[in-house]
Amino acid sequence: MGLFSTPGKAIRAVLISQVAMALAIVGLDVMGAPGREAPGLYAPPAEGPNVRPYRPDLRAPDPSRPGAPAMRPMPEALEFDETEGAIRMSGQIAPGDADRFAEWLERTRPESRRVALDSSGGSVSDSLALGRTIRAAGYATVVEDGAVCLSACPYVLAGGVDRQVAGQGVVGVHQHYFGQSTILPAFMAVSDLQRAQAGVMDYLVQMGVDLRLMTYALRTPPAEINVLDAELMAELGLTTGEG
Repeated sequence: MGLFSTPGKAIRAVLISQVAMALAIVGLDVMGAPGREAPGLYAPPAEGPNVRPYRPDLRAPDPSRPGAPAMRPMPEALEFDETEGAIRMSGQIAPGDADRFAEWLERTRPESRRVALDSSGGSVSDSLALGRTIRAAGYATVVEDGAVCLSACPYVLAGGVDRQVAGQGVVGVHQHYFGQSTILPAFMAVSDLQRAQAGVMDYLVQMGVDLRLMTYALRTPPAEINVLDAELMAELGLTTGEG
């Protein structure tokens, strides 16, 4: 199904979800940050719907070390490196990371043309900026075996001119969590969410990703993650057929 085959349905789903998301933000501001309760995320995706607990401070186990701990710490901000033929971007996406990445590129001038992602997500605005930087540079993106790309990270993945996810890579989406600021009146929260979601939708169109990706995110609460299978990612254009 093409990119613009169901834009009306995707847009309606986005708009209908705004009030519920605003109420969720109010609840999260009262209760604290989402997703701190349970691990149980990083097994390989199973067939069918696959919603799991979301915990941004942990990454997947190391597949090269049988018997290693099931979870490993996820850095609080992105770390950048160039090893094994790829620019490696690992950690949670903190505010300011997009600027830090641009500065790192300018300073190091890496030779690699591929960005390997291992991130549990974070700042949506930085993720969009990271994706635009990657697209402008003509880089490919990849989620390798044992790596994750969750929450806002798939927007970084979408920035690649070619986009690949290995068989044991985990990509997942959920509702955006826009900060932990003071409690806002519902109408103000809805207005802010609509503007933010419009920016995300514009970005997906620019990157050539089907807007239906948003519907899979919007139906999943911030404390959970909806893991996307390979067939769906290809259908939505989140991954490409290029090697």
